[in-house]
Amino acid sequence: MAAPRISARAWLALAAGLGCGACAYAGLYPRFDDGNLRVVLALTSAPFGAAVVAAALGARSAARAFGLTLLLAAILGMASIVLPAAILSTRHSGNDFLPACIIGSFFGAPTGVLYGIPLAVLAACGHRHVRARTHEATDRAARVSGTWLFFVGLLGLLGAQALDGPTTDYTTSPYTQIPPSPLPSLAALAAALGGVLVVAHGTRRLRSRSAWLQRVRVGLEPAFRLRLVDVRDRVEGLPHVSDGASVVEWCPDDRGDGTAYRTAASGIAVALVDDRPTLA
Repeated sequence: MAAPRISARAWLALAAGLGCGACAYAGLYPRFDDGNLRVVLALTSAPFGAAVVAAALGARSAARAFGLTLLLAAILGMASIVLPAAILSTRHSGNDFLPACIIGSFFGAPTGVLYGIPLAVLAACGHRHVRARTHEATDRAARVSGTWLFFVGLLGLLGAQALDGPTTDYTTSPYTQIPPSPLPSLAALAAALGGVLVVAHGTRRLRSRSAWLQRVRVGLEPAFRLRLVDVRDRVEGLPHVSDGASVVEWCPDDRGDGTAYRTAASGIAVALVDDRPTLA
């Protein structure tokens, strides 16, 4: 029952960043730049998406997390046009930075809200797992993150395939058609496959933990017992594997006893668990 190395909040924020970056690189935004700044937008969208979800998960309820995600996404959507506006202005006279920011903000906020809708779904679905603060909840948050990233990656892949078309090179005679780069589609596909791997990781940990606890229940782990929490247990200092009123007790001197349950403390409590069998 090793503790997760990544917290539930980190899983959700990581998925949000990867998903936003993949969609931005796929060109899912108003293409006033003809898609030339997609790398810049991807590099800004990834940390912005992660920050939005990480901040929204601090809300008191899933509904508030949903609303806060939309608000923050709209604000950062406007902020995300600053760097592209600066780059585009330097390619021209250099005096149109402020007008570019003003015009871009009218599109940045709605685009931020459109990105915020799936981010809000992610934050709302993962909120209870973050609040639970257990190993089991962390692994379930990983599965939520992976599932979300899979579908967002597919969305980016479909968007890249639909929006990216060949460009015409007018410097040659006759004009030649240049096929679109496959990198945006490959990045979106990689995000989707990454989501599958994260789901598999979370599922494997949940099933492995459930199988081990079942072995303890039936007495196949001689050095461990299950019992109700005792007044002498320092529950606040135990690893919270799942929400429950039972503890896994280590009894190194009782090997071979064959009794899976105790009514009183006789060993060392090592983890707080829910003793009810659950489906992974």
